Amino acid sequence: MFIVEKANLSSHFRSIKKKPPHVPKNYQHAARSFDEKVILHLKTLDLPTSSSNISLSWLSAAVSFLSTVHSEAEDQISNLKSEADDYQVLYMEYSLKVLDLCNLFSSAVQKLTDRRLLLNFSLRLLNFSDQIPSSEKLNKAKDSLTKSLNNTQESVKEKSLRAKALIEELTVLLGKLPPSKSNTGRDLIRRSFSALGVLTVFVGSVLVTVLYGESDVAKLSVPVEFLWADSVNGLQTQIFDLIKPKQNPVLELDDIASQAAIVLDLLHVFVSDDGDKVDGKVRLEDGVKELGTATKKFSDGVDTLTNGVNGMFRTVLNTRNGRLDL
Repeated sequence: MFIVEKANLSSHFRSIKKKPPHVPKNYQHAARSFDEKVILHLKTLDLPTSSSNISLSWLSAAVSFLSTVHSEAEDQISNLKSEADDYQVLYMEYSLKVLDLCNLFSSAVQKLTDRRLLLNFSLRLLNFSDQIPSSEKLNKAKDSLTKSLNNTQESVKEKSLRAKALIEELTVLLGKLPPSKSNTGRDLIRRSFSALGVLTVFVGSVLVTVLYGESDVAKLSVPVEFLWADSVNGLQTQIFDLIKPKQNPVLELDDIASQAAIVLDLLHVFVSDDGDKVDGKVRLEDGVKELGTATKKFSDGVDTLTNGVNGMFRTVLNTRNGRLDL
């Protein structure tokens, strides 16, 4: 991914009271309209009541949701350019941290891509279409599958800690918005930045937990001033309850790990002198087919998440560049 120069805009974090008595009706309407848009976009993150894992497609939807909210906030603030100057430095700090987070998420997704390469290599070696693979291919397939299962987080510990620290730093920024001294557009700007900050920490916390295995990242209680507060608080609780006890909290990762382990066991039996070779071949072929199906779903999810993270990076980068042009 890329790293950018600084740009303009503002940050968010904190907010105004619900329905302040002196805010002109047009600003109240704008604030409510923004909240209603967030509520609408949140529907893309609904989890079925039967969900037992978070999926890569859900993570992709969460990143896309954050990109959309960022664009919605920018559209609202762009109409109040003259009143956004006080938030310029704060936004620069915020957006740079978000870009750093995107780069870290991209790095974590690359690890998933590496695992996909190992799985696809194994599947090519275990091709039974013409004849039984040679012993050399079978052993290489075993090694590749073993590596895919032993893909630990040890090599990315430094990045993991940095990602967690960025979430904590963004949380601190929530308290740094200057207090509003007037009941005008500045209140709406503060509110927009506050909303964006809360939602960034929410989505970022989930991604850091899932992609880097950091279980104690910052979680926020959304201020009641936002109409979507209960929705996000409830969704946050639901998600972390799902991923907390899991070794592989992502559905597709859990599936490929299970299938790869099954194929490994079948390979051990097949290459040994024990058991019926004909029966072993049939069972191994079936296992490889199941692994191929799981790998395809995993691969599609990785591609979608990659595109989502890249899209989020571009959205924030474009906004920063747009602020510089003001």
